[in-house]
Amino acid sequence: MDLQPRAQTSSARLVTPTPTPQVTFRQRLASTNRFHSRIHCTINSLLAAHLLTPSSLNPAAPQWLIAYAHATAVSLAPPCLQRTGDRRASPSDLGLATWLQLQVGRRRSMELQLSAVLGSLALGGAVLVLFFVKWWQPLAGTDRRVKELADAVEALLRQRSEVLGHDPAPSSDTVRAWLRRVQEAQDEMASIKARHDGEQLYVVRLVQYLFLPTGPVAGLAEQQLKAVRALREQGAAILDAALATPQAPPPLLCDPEELEGLPAEAGPARAYLNEALRFLGDCDAALGVWGAGGVGKTTVLKLVREVCGRVARFDHVLLVAASRDCTVAKLQREVVSVLGLRDAPTEQAQAAGILSFLRDKSFLLLLDSVWERLDLERVGIPQPLGMANGKVRKIIVASRSEALCADMGCRNKIKMECLNEEDAWSLFQANVGGDIIHGHAQIPALAKQVAAECKCLPLALVTVGRAMSNKRTPEEWSNALDTLKASLRSGTPGLDKSTHALVKFCYDNLESDMVRECLLTCALWPEDHNISKEELVQSWIGLGLLPDLGDIEEAHRFGLSVIAIMMAACLLEPGDNHRYNMFPSDTHVRMHDVVRDAALRLAPAKWLVRAGAGLREPPREEALWRGAQRVSLMHNTIEDVPAKVGGALADAQPASLMLQCNKALPKRMLQAIQHFTKLTYLDLEDTGIQDAFPMEICCLVSLKHLNLSKNKILSLPMELGNLSQLEYFYLRDNYYIQITIPPGLISRLGKLQVLEVFTASIVSVADNYVAPVIDDLESSGARMASLGIWLDTTRDLERLARLAPGVRARSLHLRKLEGTRALPLLSAEHAPELAGVQESLRELVVYSSDVEEVTADAHVPMLEVIKFGFLTKLRVMAWSHAAGSNLREVAMGACHSLTHLTWVQNLPCLESLNLSGCNGLTRLLGGAEDSGSATEEVIVFPRLKLLALLGLPKLEAVRVEGECAFPELRRLQTRGCPRLKRIPMRPARGQQGTVRIECDKHWWNALQWAGEDVKACFVPVL
Repeated sequence: MDLQPRAQTSSARLVTPTPTPQVTFRQRLASTNRFHSRIHCTINSLLAAHLLTPSSLNPAAPQWLIAYAHATAVSLAPPCLQRTGDRRASPSDLGLATWLQLQVGRRRSMELQLSAVLGSLALGGAVLVLFFVKWWQPLAGTDRRVKELADAVEALLRQRSEVLGHDPAPSSDTVRAWLRRVQEAQDEMASIKARHDGEQLYVVRLVQYLFLPTGPVAGLAEQQLKAVRALREQGAAILDAALATPQAPPPLLCDPEELEGLPAEAGPARAYLNEALRFLGDCDAALGVWGAGGVGKTTVLKLVREVCGRVARFDHVLLVAASRDCTVAKLQREVVSVLGLRDAPTEQAQAAGILSFLRDKSFLLLLDSVWERLDLERVGIPQPLGMANGKVRKIIVASRSEALCADMGCRNKIKMECLNEEDAWSLFQANVGGDIIHGHAQIPALAKQVAAECKCLPLALVTVGRAMSNKRTPEEWSNALDTLKASLRSGTPGLDKSTHALVKFCYDNLESDMVRECLLTCALWPEDHNISKEELVQSWIGLGLLPDLGDIEEAHRFGLSVIAIMMAACLLEPGDNHRYNMFPSDTHVRMHDVVRDAALRLAPAKWLVRAGAGLREPPREEALWRGAQRVSLMHNTIEDVPAKVGGALADAQPASLMLQCNKALPKRMLQAIQHFTKLTYLDLEDTGIQDAFPMEICCLVSLKHLNLSKNKILSLPMELGNLSQLEYFYLRDNYYIQITIPPGLISRLGKLQVLEVFTASIVSVADNYVAPVIDDLESSGARMASLGIWLDTTRDLERLARLAPGVRARSLHLRKLEGTRALPLLSAEHAPELAGVQESLRELVVYSSDVEEVTADAHVPMLEVIKFGFLTKLRVMAWSHAAGSNLREVAMGACHSLTHLTWVQNLPCLESLNLSGCNGLTRLLGGAEDSGSATEEVIVFPRLKLLALLGLPKLEAVRVEGECAFPELRRLQTRGCPRLKRIPMRPARGQQGTVRIECDKHWWNALQWAGEDVKACFVPVL
């Protein structure tokens, strides 16, 4: 449709325009028609959509446009269209010159009108942009701005706490004014937060913005945020000024040269120890200790902890291993475990808990194995570090990098070098043994050459020295020297590479391939991780690494002997048993990070190990999963399995998979696992499984080892019987959930050798839990090497005993034995009907029962652990020599009717004695009338390593009269024993400074000592 003004009369004189030579008439005509069509479509579309109306046009618009709009609005018929019949006006109707001039004029007019229309549209767009920027965007960003303000105020309040920590009663006008403004900022934040909570709807926010004079919450929050940031800058300046104020450091309470009983490794490290202790007496906040791996940095940190525990300078001395891939959450877990605090659900809450605990205390933080800069403030460590108002806050950082120590704020740094030749030779001799070195005239010269290959590195000297401690002939030494040199030549130059070669030499010197493979599996755990010996041996059995000895107890003892071999070779170290509330005895081991690095290099290429790496999802690389045989992703925080990772997992077929301690393992990971048809070993301990049993596991028909401990599983499905190859099934410490086991399930698991199903609750056990298990075992005639189960009636106990020797009960938890006055299981009177259980029992736990008397006179040769809890009526306990002498651990809790435990003196193998919450206990050992021992006789506990006396309000004495000897005692815990004033201990030779006593400072200061030699045995941890 053409849009044009009416033609002038034919009498008008028109001048025909001269066409531009470059544009022909047909080209111009076509261009004009296209332009005309576009304008026509644009205006018609606006009119049809009611976005443009005749009344909305500017009065100054051309009359033809106004007329056109009116006409179109009525009939959509263009008023300027001239028709002859049914055809449009053409050049022949008007004359070519007139028609062409009209077309050109019309085009120019349309250009002007289009500009007007587009200008109106642009103006409307500008209004929309202005509305979004000025009104909507501030309103939509309110949540973010209020959260930013809340975070800033929280940081400001932490800063206020730091300022008050340095100056509890501020005397400066500047500080007082700053504190007042901080309080005002907190109040203003509360006001803004309250208003924000009442304006959740954007409509409400818009109305208040338009009609209230105070403006939007977002604007107020942004304005207040600037003020808070300014206050934080002022607070930082105040803290800097406080730290710059000279303060006399507290003097060292002892000279390290005078300390007795320090570990043997203190000799070579004494110079570095002295430097570290001098740092503790100056004003610096942080010290860096750096050097090559294996040079002895961890040894120095442990010695510092040992000395600081004796001089009582700090309220808390925390030795934590950062290790590779350390995250804030991981470091928080380490700190919490050392301090004995509770876990918190989020990093922020955990940081607040740590900060609250340490804020008013002096502490020394020893950070070992630091590989990257750590934000200690996010962890919850109070800032700033230094000394003020008698409080000392310091850190010592151990790293392989000097630059990293500087990044951690260490102005002073100690570089640890390798030993000099004399000290290196002495250390090597000490680990080989003088009888070996001097057993043949040719050996000393060869030994010095072997020691020289260790490059004076302490770790290498110790491990190689231990490896050579059984080489008694010159030929063995000569062959070992040749092997060592060849190994070093084949490696890449560099100290770390040489260290790995030396570790490989020690690895090759292990006695068998079985021991070597067991050692490599220790690298599946995270770096610097304390590994439970029980857990380690259990994994070796499940992986099929230990020989088939036909008895699970024999296999367990054999596994412990393998650990002893590795520790003797210094390829494994004792676990850190000195942490608060951690390991009560030598139950854990750890692998040095240098040894672990070497082990991972020696491990098969088909191992995928990312343990403790801070992963939030499994590795995505398909190449890592393809062909992987042994996979360890334990101790991470895997919470998602993206589609790309799922694709990588689809092609994987590992034989073993360790996922324990991923506390929120996603369902998609379990869905991926069900396709691992070749999987024989699966560990899902503490992975957050709740209620329903993961049915995907029932598809793993090749599975032999399954660990689902520390989860919240409601019942076991009958489909679990599909796992016909299953041999080892662990479901221990199932949190507070009743476990239901369907009848017939156990009998379907024909190859099952080990079954341990326990709940963590002492009261919540399903009524139909025990019967189906025993029924299945009776009906099927199954043989089981080790059974661990709850029992709640004497009848069930007798039924279980009749299944022996085919079924060996290794661990029994008895609860609610109502109406049972005397515990029958340990009594010789009940031996005929219970002998089958008595002969195999290793652990006995009794909770919440009416038992009043325990007389152990039956023969229970395998029993090593007893734990009694909430036996409130228990008054009498007696243990005869006939019961056996292998009992290692005794724990008694909430047994309020007991007055003494004299019977424990008849346990020669006792290593751990833990007494807690026994309100009636007045003495540990009775007098002569209770024990039959003369009062002047010294009662000896030859193997006792841990003695814990916790929450015993009436305890007055360890022994009424006479003394006790604890030659192996390493740890004494005393809390909540206000009446205990004396420890009747006769010191053993060399026992000075070897017993760590964890107690209250006031209680320690009030203790009465038989002599200074007794007091010298203890290192207080206050």
